[in-house]
Amino acid sequence: MKKATILLSIVGLATLGLSPVIGSASTMTGAVRYQQVHGTTTIKRNYQKFQLTNHQPNSNYPHIKVTSWKHAKLKAGSKVKIDLMANQGTQYNWYRIQTTTNRTTHRYWVYGQALRGK
Repeated sequence: MKKATILLSIVGLATLGLSPVIGSASTMTGAVRYQQVHGTTTIKRNYQKFQLTNHQPNSNYPHIKVTSWKHAKLKAGSKVKIDLMANQGTQYNWYRIQTTTNRTTHRYWVYGQALRGK
């Protein structure tokens, strides 16, 4: 019965003008791939549209917490270090950032549109 349902759904996609995407999980949108990155950047003025999280939001980590920009003591123009990037096959990536002014161990994930040049 499952094979018939899958076949009907693929045929249904074809009638809508959509073709099914077949590939490995690592190449499909939504599969998270991590990459080491070393650099610094600053926070853009539109930063408040985005959230700071303790883990990359689309990861499988079960307890993702959101931190306020005020609590993290970050604002527009703040200089941050980047040490890790998460790519999902979309236009923008997620970056793990840390402040450069404090010797803190707190690291946060933020969407690339909140950072200059990312």
